[in-house]
Amino acid sequence: MRHRIHLALFAVIAPLACGGDDPAAPLPADASTDAPPMDVPADVPITGPARFSVEHYDYDLDLESRRATARLRVRLSTAGDCLTLPFRPEAAEEVTLDGAPARDVAVAGGRLAACDPTGHGWAAGSTVTLSVSATLPTGTLRSTQVGFSTRRDLAGGTFTYLLSWVAQCDRFGPCDNDPGVFATYHFDVSHPSGTQVLCPGTITATATRTSCDFAFAGGPTYSTFGVMAGQRWVARSLGRAGKVALTLHDLPGSGVAEALDPSRVRGMLGFMSERFGPYPYGDALRLVVAPTTWAGFEHPGNIALAQTLASGNAEHTTFHEIAHQWAGDQSTIASVRDFVWKEAMAEYLAFVYESTRITEARGLLTARVWKDSSRSLRHHPVPTGDVAINDFYGSAYGPGPMVLFRQLEVRYSRDAVMGALQDLLGRPRALSLADVRQALERRTGADLEAYVRGWLVGEGAPTWPTARVERNTAADGAVTVTVNPHGSGRGMMFVVRVEGAAGERQDIPVDLGIDGSRPSTVTARPGFVVTRVTIDPDAQALVYEEPAAGSALVEPPPSTPWLAP
Repeated sequence: MRHRIHLALFAVIAPLACGGDDPAAPLPADASTDAPPMDVPADVPITGPARFSVEHYDYDLDLESRRATARLRVRLSTAGDCLTLPFRPEAAEEVTLDGAPARDVAVAGGRLAACDPTGHGWAAGSTVTLSVSATLPTGTLRSTQVGFSTRRDLAGGTFTYLLSWVAQCDRFGPCDNDPGVFATYHFDVSHPSGTQVLCPGTITATATRTSCDFAFAGGPTYSTFGVMAGQRWVARSLGRAGKVALTLHDLPGSGVAEALDPSRVRGMLGFMSERFGPYPYGDALRLVVAPTTWAGFEHPGNIALAQTLASGNAEHTTFHEIAHQWAGDQSTIASVRDFVWKEAMAEYLAFVYESTRITEARGLLTARVWKDSSRSLRHHPVPTGDVAINDFYGSAYGPGPMVLFRQLEVRYSRDAVMGALQDLLGRPRALSLADVRQALERRTGADLEAYVRGWLVGEGAPTWPTARVERNTAADGAVTVTVNPHGSGRGMMFVVRVEGAAGERQDIPVDLGIDGSRPSTVTARPGFVVTRVTIDPDAQALVYEEPAAGSALVEPPPSTPWLAP
């Protein structure tokens, strides 16, 4: 019999709940204290909330009915008889623990609580299987595609997407939505005949049922919960990079296949493997073209690419998502506020590949996009205060790579920055922004705490540094550059390029020091009449031209490269 759990039952288990009331924020998977486990006589029942970790998710989904059953294998680190997990569906049905109907089940405040029906409880070190069924809601997270959704693709097919994100996996059932935890997964998806399902792991398919078995280390819930289903994909081999077969699942008419150079895509996979160890997810990497809101998404081994990418930068997006297989998936973020480093790192690694394996000019185009997309942001990359991730995440893509990596490679060296990344990546782990900063400090020898805080952390919209250039028309006239950093700790180093009518050119170096404490005014005498001035032509710093007194600088439209074109 199907048991529907009513919210009123939550009053029984409410003391077990933990974390904040905002279901969009990551909630702890249990509510126990940090007290060490105690030996309990066998005839004495174990009671209280247990502390545990989720080792495995077994997830059954029917695409047509949206009916889902999640079976979680959890391992207890402290004894107890009740489990609490984040859970956002309206109702939990058929809740069992080790196959028996659970006791004192309650759903409220974005959490599910369930207790041992035997009355004995579980000792520390025990494994317990929690099973819960639910019907998935069709709503998605505001301004994103996160959730369960259906769209029409450009080839006329139906695209169904189960998409998790940072602290969002509990939309689909009980799930530890802490961004910094890993698990293994098995997806069983029932679907109409003629529908193809692609999800992380090794795929086994029949006409109406597809299984994806993900047994790899380094599968965070934010990206591994990702199931795509469609009817119009055409598979195209992009060749092999070592042992890894690359396949593009394209939509007819998208133009994405024509926009990708297979040798460059393979080259990016090789570039990452050479520096950060073997590709983490077996012998297959799928690129899946679909009607997505975002330009791309880094599901492990099963990357999503927007069907409109041919009108944007399909190759760069693909390089970015390949970088995420190591930087974001295998090594993931420790908390929501660490989001900036994974996007910054994927962008920077794509930039280095473009600069060294394609052309320097190609890499410079990417760095200029970072500067363009840093204009007109509503939040700092690491906002203070209560700001939801879907409001601030776009602030990571431009300032993140500029501040954490580009500005530092200009001052110290690319080898120093890449060395820090090699120290961080290549194994399953959760990394904080502080971890990234400390790795950069070890490689550069610099104290970067004030630098990172001054550039990335703050309330509201950031105001970036500006530079004003004053010159006269005399042949030996002085050129004066004045920088207003608009904040403390904002170290930077860049050039101002001045040119003359006869082709003369000189770069005037500007260096405020790593902590921004050096003089902010520089004077030079180029020895020719300056007819043109370019501030930071090589996108070395997050600095912009200051409007002339009494006038407003005309800004280009905001750039949002993380969204589908």
